[in-house]
Amino acid sequence: VAVLEAQRYKSQPNRDPVFCLHRKEGDSEFMNIVANEIGNENALVLLSVGDEKGAGTFLLSGPADVVEAVGPKVAEVLEGKGAAKRGRFQGKATKLSNLKMAEDVLREHFKTQQAA
Repeated sequence: VAVLEAQRYKSQPNRDPVFCLHRKEGDSEFMNIVANEIGNENALVLLSVGDEKGAGTFLLSGPADVVEAVGPKVAEVLEGKGAAKRGRFQGKATKLSNLKMAEDVLREHFKTQQAA
């Protein structure tokens, strides 16, 4: 399933540079497979698993400099904590209901980078 999700995203001709996916029944392995399939340089990828209205885990993947810049902001929006390592920011969230706001943080960062 994880490989299919990544391939579906990668096969889009005009794909969005921000890819967000939540899977209630997923786990860390699921998130890592999707992130590995998409790759760190092609997109900003925000993956999450757990109760979409409560707690869970998340993974932000992408270019290392971007992940290090926005990872802490994403964790703050999701009322969680985590750490960055080699183009990935993994953490635990207490408020996955804020995923849309976290996606907005990524899109805003992307817009700012394109304007610069």
